[in-house]
Amino acid sequence: MNPEDPILPPNEEEVADLLGEDELDELEPVVVAEAVTGEVGKEAPPARKAAAPRPDLIDRREPLYRECRGYTLRLDPPDLARLRELAGSRGKSDDELGEAFFDGQAERLAASIADDVPAPSEIRVVVDPYSRQAFLALENRIRGILSF
Repeated sequence: MNPEDPILPPNEEEVADLLGEDELDELEPVVVAEAVTGEVGKEAPPARKAAAPRPDLIDRREPLYRECRGYTLRLDPPDLARLRELAGSRGKSDDELGEAFFDGQAERLAASIADDVPAPSEIRVVVDPYSRQAFLALENRIRGILSF
């Protein structure tokens, strides 16, 4: 016997040879396993319909703006998408994530550039969720970096 060979259960003919035809007829089938979910004997609940995706979780295509201390803070769609990497973002839309980010950080962001950038100015907020930093850019120059 080779240990690499699979061990197969005997087929009906082999069992008949071992037991005899009379004893084979008396055997009842054995159920090896039965899959049951829920309580045994209770009727299964009706199947749920697949939920349609929430329309508000679709990628945003336009920037999100927030006015603060004379500055217009702007989160572009790629930066809004990066907010999804932060803890607690599951199931929230880009709008919800962006608004929550601005609710918690807008004052700090504006205060960090107040001495360096004249108001009114439009400031792009570039988010790095891994280092948890926001880069504040005026045109094509970074004017401030803030950890959040």
